[in-house]
Amino acid sequence: MKKIILILIALLANNAVSQEYVIISNGKRTYSFKMNIAIDKTRTILKNESTFTDSDGDYGISTCIGTLERLNKQVEYNLKCEGINQNNEKYWATLYRKSNENQAGIGSYQFTGGTGKYKAFKGKSCSYAIRYFSDEIFFFRLMCK
Repeated sequence: MKKIILILIALLANNAVSQEYVIISNGKRTYSFKMNIAIDKTRTILKNESTFTDSDGDYGISTCIGTLERLNKQVEYNLKCEGINQNNEKYWATLYRKSNENQAGIGSYQFTGGTGKYKAFKGKSCSYAIRYFSDEIFFFRLMCK
């Protein structure tokens, strides 16, 4: 009986540790200013605003600002983000993606701080996938283990 209880505790602990945290977001680019910085290179200042839901059942809004650099077909996104949920808990993060595809891709999302439940996310690096419907509308999914 004691062995069965220990096995159950180990399985439950393993399940809790291996759970994924997921954010699903939809948004829109609300500001964009593009400038040529070399013959084949541009830099764009961006502001994206979105709504999100997460795997804990929370919901909220997120705002990201930063840059998009484009050299020929190579793109590099570097944005700083702030999110706030329905309980007024906030998180801050850095979003980074470099690829040959602008309309879709996979990148990294690093939590840099937070309040409430997001305090525990500080320093956590996650993966995200994004797909643009147009140059302004996007669908976003963040996955953390």
